[in-house]
Amino acid sequence: MESLAPEEIAAQFAAKYYADFQADRKSFVEYFYREHSTLTFESNTLQGVQAIGQKWTEDFLKTAKHQVTTTNAQRVPGGFVIVLVTGLIQLTESDAPMNFTQSFLISMDEKGVFCNNDLFKLVYG
Repeated sequence: MESLAPEEIAAQFAAKYYADFQADRKSFVEYFYREHSTLTFESNTLQGVQAIGQKWTEDFLKTAKHQVTTTNAQRVPGGFVIVLVTGLIQLTESDAPMNFTQSFLISMDEKGVFCNNDLFKLVYG
C-alpha cells in the first residue's frame, strides 16, 4: 500500500470491495472486516465480524447493487488510508437508485487490506 498513490488505493479498494459485496457476502465480510472493525450504517454502530456480517446480509440488502461515482483518499499516520466513496445504491431492480456516501479507514495485515472503520450513509434530497 505504501508504494501506491492514495487515489490509486481508493480506486482499487472500492472496485474490489463492491465487486466482492455482490459476489459472496460471507467471504466479503470475512475478508474486509476484523473483530475490532466498526461499521456505522446510518445511525446504527456495530463492531466485529459477526455483527457487521449480520447487517450486510439483512434481507433488504441481499440484492443491493452499488455504482461508484467518485473515490477520494488521503494517507493517515500509522499506515492507514482514509477513503471516501460516493455513488448510487439500488436495493432491488424495481427500486430507484439512491445516493450514498461511504467512508473507510483502511489498513493492511497478513490477510490483506481491511476496514478498521466504515461509515455508510444514504444521502436524501
